[in-house]
Amino acid sequence: MKTLIKTLLLFIIVGCSSPKELKSSFFVAGHTYGDPRDKGKTKGIYKPFKEKFNFINSQKKMKRGFFLGDVVWRPNAWPDAEKDISLLEMPIDIVRGNHDGPLKEFKTKFGESYKSFIEDENLFIVLDPNLDGWNISGEQLIFLKNTLRNNNKKVNNIFIFSHQVLWWSKDKYNKPLPNSTQGRDSKTNFWPQIIPLLNNVNKPVFMFAGDVGAFSKELKKTNHIIEYFYSKENNVTFISTGMGGGVRDNFVIVDVLRDGSVNFRLVHLNGDDINGLGKLKDYKTPN
Repeated sequence: MKTLIKTLLLFIIVGCSSPKELKSSFFVAGHTYGDPRDKGKTKGIYKPFKEKFNFINSQKKMKRGFFLGDVVWRPNAWPDAEKDISLLEMPIDIVRGNHDGPLKEFKTKFGESYKSFIEDENLFIVLDPNLDGWNISGEQLIFLKNTLRNNNKKVNNIFIFSHQVLWWSKDKYNKPLPNSTQGRDSKTNFWPQIIPLLNNVNKPVFMFAGDVGAFSKELKKTNHIIEYFYSKENNVTFISTGMGGGVRDNFVIVDVLRDGSVNFRLVHLNGDDINGLGKLKDYKTPN
C-alpha cells in the first residue's frame, strides 16, 4: 500500500512539472521615454507603457525586466523615470542608450554599463555599444569572449541586450531603420567579429535591441519604419522592440519553459487589445 501511495505521489509530481511548463519570464522594453516630438516635456516613463505596469506585475513568474536604453530624453529626467520604474515589482536592469547620459554618471547611478549574470540556468549579458561607435571592442570584447567561454556550457540559453540595433547595416538587415544611427562608425565589427563568437557557443543566443519604435510610418510617410523586428540566423535570434510612435508601440515578454525552450509575447500598447500586433514571429522584413 505504501509503495502504491509513493508511486501515485511521484506520478502527480512528475505530471505537475511538464517540460512545457513556464519556468520564468522577463520583459524587454525599448525607447521608454516615448515620443521624440514631446522633447522631454512629459517627465517619467512613456504613459502607454506605464499603464501596462499592473499587467506586468500580475505575471506570476515575471523575474526581471530590461529597459533597453533611451529610458529618458535627457539625464535630468532620471528622478521622474526612476520613480515610475519603482512601481514595477521585480528587479530592473537598465541598458545604456545614447540619451541616458555620460558614462561616468550612468555608472554612478546604475553600476557598470556592461555586465553578465546567470539566472535560472540562463546567461544574461548586457552590452554598451556607445563606448566605441557601435563596436564591441577593447575591454568589452575581452569581457564578452571570457563570459561566453566560461559560462556557455553551464546554461540553456544566452540572452544579450543592447540599446543599438547592432545587426543593422546597409548591406544586411537594412530594414527596418533604427530610430537613430548616432555615433555609429561607417563599419562595425558585429558581423565580421561578434557573430562568429556567438555562432561558436553552440547554444541558442537571443539578441535584443531597443532603439526602434519612436516614429510611425504614418508620421514619416515611409513604408519601412517598423516598431519591432524578429529574425533568426543559425543559432542567433534577433529581436528589436520599442515605443513612441503612438501606433504600434510595444514591448516583449520572454517566457522560458522548463525544457529550456523560449517563447515570446509581443504586447501592443495602443488600444485595448494587447495581442493586436499578432505574434512576434509573424514579422517579415519589408522589401
